[in-house]
Amino acid sequence: TPRGVKVTAEGEAFYAHCTNAMNMLLQGFNNFSSFATMEKGSINIGCSSTIVRYLLAPFIVKFGKKYPNINISITDGVSGQLTSMLQKNKIDLAIMNLPIDDINLYDYTKITTTQDCFIAPANFPKDFLSKEKLQRFPLVVQKKSNNRTAFESMCRNNDISLNVQYETTSFGLITDFVEIELGLGYTIKDFIKKDIAAGRVKVINTDLEIVPRDVVALTKKGNVNSFACQTFIKELAENFKQ
Repeated sequence: TPRGVKVTAEGEAFYAHCTNAMNMLLQGFNNFSSFATMEKGSINIGCSSTIVRYLLAPFIVKFGKKYPNINISITDGVSGQLTSMLQKNKIDLAIMNLPIDDINLYDYTKITTTQDCFIAPANFPKDFLSKEKLQRFPLVVQKKSNNRTAFESMCRNNDISLNVQYETTSFGLITDFVEIELGLGYTIKDFIKKDIAAGRVKVINTDLEIVPRDVVALTKKGNVNSFACQTFIKELAENFKQ
């Protein structure tokens, strides 16, 4: 115009679209930055109640104080259920003991190591039983879990057949059953330290070879994990190195 340049109606419309697009892009950058700096986000964790109670709970408290805006959801399940949920992307990661079937389908980070053992009532007269004598006692073991898989693997490796008389889905019931003298138990020594210290049960040494087992954080191979998930796994592993 004689007085200069002004925007046409089409230009005004174009400008409005560009402004909206730039605002959305800026909002995306800001959100991304919030996730990257752990100011927001969520983690869906799958693990057994045993792992939560004896391993994870103290760390989750520490992690929650450090990153108060990260929402943490925990799904309880045995190993087969958890790996299935990982494959279906229903959880971000699973924390469990090895061995795990089809481990090649997952990326995993070692968290810590646990040791399996046999336990007896506190008043049991022996502290050591040979593998021949172990076969004479009824056993309490967990069923449908990688703890049971480890037990069966231990039996095969030692070429022994043990008398499993009681099976339970609850890890805690193994100690309860042993305390009331239903039999000896096969359990995870690291998770029953308080029960041993309290005199509920005691560890029975044996000449069987019992291999230590790793606790790992599993993620589905090929998945791009969120900042929150990556940070949780990294700091969890570092926590148990201290």
